Amino acid sequence: MIISPKLETIMTRLSLTIAAVLFTCLCLAPTWADDIPRADPEAVGLSSERLARFSAEMEKGVAAGDFPGVVAAVARNGKIAFFESYGFRDRDAGLPMTDDTIFRIASMTKAITGVAVMILYEEGHFSLHDPISKYIPSFENSVVQVGGVPIPEKLKGKVKRANWTQADLSQWLEKNWNTLSDEEKKKWTEYYASGGKGKGKSSDSGNEIETVPANSPITIRDLLRHTAGISYNMGDIWSEGDDLGQMIDNLAAQPLKSHPGTRFDYGLSMDVLARLVEVVAEQPFDDFIEERILKPLDMKDTAFYVPQAEATRLLKMPPTKANDQKFKVASAEDPYLSPPIVLAGGTGLVSTTMDYVRFCMMLLNDGELDGQRILGRKSVELMRVNHMNDVADRSSAKSGLDDFLFGLTFGVHGEPGDRGQLGSAGSYYWAGAYGTAFWIDPQENLIGVFMVNGLRDNEKGGGWHYSQMLEHFTYQAIID
Repeated sequence: MIISPKLETIMTRLSLTIAAVLFTCLCLAPTWADDIPRADPEAVGLSSERLARFSAEMEKGVAAGDFPGVVAAVARNGKIAFFESYGFRDRDAGLPMTDDTIFRIASMTKAITGVAVMILYEEGHFSLHDPISKYIPSFENSVVQVGGVPIPEKLKGKVKRANWTQADLSQWLEKNWNTLSDEEKKKWTEYYASGGKGKGKSSDSGNEIETVPANSPITIRDLLRHTAGISYNMGDIWSEGDDLGQMIDNLAAQPLKSHPGTRFDYGLSMDVLARLVEVVAEQPFDDFIEERILKPLDMKDTAFYVPQAEATRLLKMPPTKANDQKFKVASAEDPYLSPPIVLAGGTGLVSTTMDYVRFCMMLLNDGELDGQRILGRKSVELMRVNHMNDVADRSSAKSGLDDFLFGLTFGVHGEPGDRGQLGSAGSYYWAGAYGTAFWIDPQENLIGVFMVNGLRDNEKGGGWHYSQMLEHFTYQAIID
């Protein structure tokens, strides 16, 4: 995905023969996690021998240089049955990966933002069907871009300009990027970097961009399920010194990519919701999630930056290469040691494996952990069911395996037979741009958290992306 340079920097903070060094937390359980029960895998219906297949793949990945190191955890029936670390926290310095290593979790920030929104929804501050303009007035007169978007040479004469939207262009480029020449890639990179898709003139037609009033207002539910017409390609919406409120007002002035409620467009919707939390709660977003989520759940290492005293625990991103995506370059250069100007809802948090395990266990327990209730059971149920039935266009997110399902901030798995993968219908999940991933399976009373930073682009091992391996090897290890 191509993003304007300024927004890339914000999104990384806001919003991917050396022997492996292995530490098994079942033997070396740190004191900061003693309150979560531990169990041998067999005690909760998992095979230690089969889980070792995952460990073997991680060791291969470290040795191949596909990533510096990994921490992975699996919990079932309320007990941690697998918690292992592989590789290096800082390969250059020879520092081994440790269980308490801090990772950049990128879009796994979104799940925490979704819970924050649902807390306020439960308290009656708004309906999910309320227009966002009721709380952020700059969205009052949203328009949708319907013309003036440049058409790739390969499609000219095959699509009608009046029907060609920015969302169509972004989707086409994402699918066909590797087929373009270097000259074509440069052209489209410059187009996005210049904010050419925003208000103004189309770069290949010279015509003023055409817009029409949105058919319906953007609702809070639209933002939670990414059907607001807001993508990650919304023009140059941030200027030096702007805070979240200013950035969101700038975003609201841009034309939407589709009519609200009609298309899944993954993007800056969760950042709008972080601003909603600030407006409704009358406090900064980071203060709200600290008070209402992180502190009650004892997620003591989750924040928008790493305190200087804990800086050595932050995984060192491996050196970037000339062809790395710009967001990866920006993250590698960002020390994450001071608070960002923009406290975003879509990306930007750092966390540890254990912190995120605690968050996932709260959701698996229907909103409660260790006597701390964050949400009610019915709210969690609402978040984890499919909300896409009335959304006509989900093509931007289809994997090609099955129909794309999405809840309120989570992807939702359908029947395993439809996907052709191990798993359970109704399990829910998400991931982060730097390789982190999690899933929650109510049917099997199971969660998994996979933490890595610095995955090489498009690397696979054993036929699966590394960030999918923990899920696969956990399900094949179920023996009860």
